[in-house]
Amino acid sequence: INMKVRIRTKLLLAISFLILVLFSIAAYLFITEKRTELADDIYLNTLSFSRLTSDDIANFYDLYLEQNSFVYFNREIQSVFEKNPDIDLIQVITFSGEILYDSNEDTDKKYEGPDRLVQDEDFIEQIQSENISFKTMEGEVKYIKIDENGVDSYVDKNEKVIGELESGTLIEYFVVPATERYAIFYSIDYENLNARVERMMMRILYLAAFGVMLGIIFSYILSRNLTRPVGKLVKGVEGIAKGDLKTRVQVKSHDELRFLGDAFNRMAIDLEASIDAKMYQERVGKELELAREIQKNLIPDVIPQIAGLDLAADIRPAGAIGGDMYDFLPVDENKLMFYLGDVTGHGVPAGIVSSIASALFYGYSVEDNLQRIMVNVNRVMKAKTMPNIFMTLCLMHWNALTNEFAYVNAGHEQIVHYKKAENKIELFPAGGIALGMLPDVSNHLHCEMATLNPGDFIVIYSDGIPEAWRTETENLGMDGFIEIVGKYAAAQSAEEIKNGILTEVDAYRAGFEQKDDITIIVVKKL
Repeated sequence: INMKVRIRTKLLLAISFLILVLFSIAAYLFITEKRTELADDIYLNTLSFSRLTSDDIANFYDLYLEQNSFVYFNREIQSVFEKNPDIDLIQVITFSGEILYDSNEDTDKKYEGPDRLVQDEDFIEQIQSENISFKTMEGEVKYIKIDENGVDSYVDKNEKVIGELESGTLIEYFVVPATERYAIFYSIDYENLNARVERMMMRILYLAAFGVMLGIIFSYILSRNLTRPVGKLVKGVEGIAKGDLKTRVQVKSHDELRFLGDAFNRMAIDLEASIDAKMYQERVGKELELAREIQKNLIPDVIPQIAGLDLAADIRPAGAIGGDMYDFLPVDENKLMFYLGDVTGHGVPAGIVSSIASALFYGYSVEDNLQRIMVNVNRVMKAKTMPNIFMTLCLMHWNALTNEFAYVNAGHEQIVHYKKAENKIELFPAGGIALGMLPDVSNHLHCEMATLNPGDFIVIYSDGIPEAWRTETENLGMDGFIEIVGKYAAAQSAEEIKNGILTEVDAYRAGFEQKDDITIIVVKKL
C-alpha cells in the first residue's frame, strides 16, 4: 500500500510540475505574441477606419451640425463609434486649430461657448499637414505619405523618409485631413486590448489549475481498472434509452474510451439542446406573433372622415416588430387629432415604446393644447423608458369649423407641403426635440399653424423613406423624395398620392433590404 501511495504521489507531482512549466512558458510566449498582434491590428484597423470615415464625418458636420441638426449628427457619429470600439474620442478641427466638435464634451447639443483653440504648436503642424499623422504612446510623431504607386511610407513633418514603425507600437491618436477645411482627430483607447490580455491570462490560469487537477485525476486513473469507464458508458446508454437526456458519463482516461465518452456526452448535449431549441423557437414564435397582433391593433383599421380633408396612411415595419406608429383620434365631429412617430431602432424594444406612446396619446387626446400633450407624453416616456431610447413625432390637429391646421414637431422629419396655387413644394420648418431625451421639453416644443388651401396636400413620413437604400452606399435622400412627391401633384386623392409614393420608393429600392420602418400620412385639402 505504501509503495502504491509513493508511486501515485510521484506521478502526481511529476505531472503537475510538468503541466505548470509548460503552461507558464506557453502563457508567456502566447501573451507576448498576442499583445503585439493585437496592437498591430488596432493600428492597421484604426488607420483604415480613419481613412474611410474622415470624409463622412466632415460631411456630417457640414450637413447636420453646422445646420444645428445635432440629433442627426449625433446619430451618425454614434454609428461611427459602433464600427470601431477602439476609438474613444473624435474631434472635428479646423486647419487654424479651432475645435468645432468634441465627442466627449458635445454630448447633448452643439457647442456654443467661446472658441476652443489648440495651443500645442506641434499638434497644429499635424492638423495643417496634407498627410495623415499619428503620435505613439512614447511621444513620437510620424506622418504617412502615399507615393504615386499608392504605397504608404513613414516620413517626418518635412516629408523626409524615416524608419518603419516597430511591431507592437501603441498609438495615442491619429490626425486625418478630411477636406480643405477640416482635420479629423481620432483618439485610441487600448482598454479592449488590455481587457482581452487580462481575459487570456485568466483563461490560462484556469487552464493551469484545470491541468493540475487533471494531472491528479490522471495519476489516480492510471492505477484503476479499465472496466470502470466501460461500465459508465453502458449506464449512460441505458439512461438515454429510457429518455433521460440529462445523462452524462465521466470518463477520464487518455485512450479511445475517453474519446468515446466525450462523443457520448456531446451527443447527449446536442440531442437535449436540439429539443430545447425547438421548444424555445416555437414559444418565441408564438410570442412574436402575439406582439405583432397587439401592435397591429394599435394602428387604426379605418381612417376617420372629417370635413375639409382627404386622409390616407400606411406603415411598413422593417422587421417583425416595428418602432413607427401613427393614429387618428377624433376629438369631436369637427376636430381631429393625429400623429406620426418614430422610435429609435426597430424590433421588440421599439415596439414596446411605441405601444406605450400610443396609449399615452390616446389618453391625452381630450386635451386641447397640443404642446401640453407632448410635454406630458415626454414626461412619462423619460421616466418609464430606457435613457437610450427616444422618439421623434409630429402631432397635428385639424379644426373643420375654422379650417385651422396646427402641429407640434418633436424633432421629426420636416413636413412636405405641396401648394397647388403656386405649383411648388416647400418644407415646413424643422424644430423641436425628440421625446424621451429630456425630463422637460416645454421650452423646446412649440405649436405652429399652417395654411392649407384647396388642392394643397402635405406628406408626413418617417425617415425610412428618405433613407431608403438602393445599395450599401446609396439612398434616396430628401431631394429624391421631394422629386417623387412632385410626380403626384395632380393626383385626385390622398390614397392615390400615398400609394404612388410607396410604389416609387419600392421601385427605387429594387429589392434591396429595407433597413428601417416606413410610415406615411397624406393629408389633402378638399
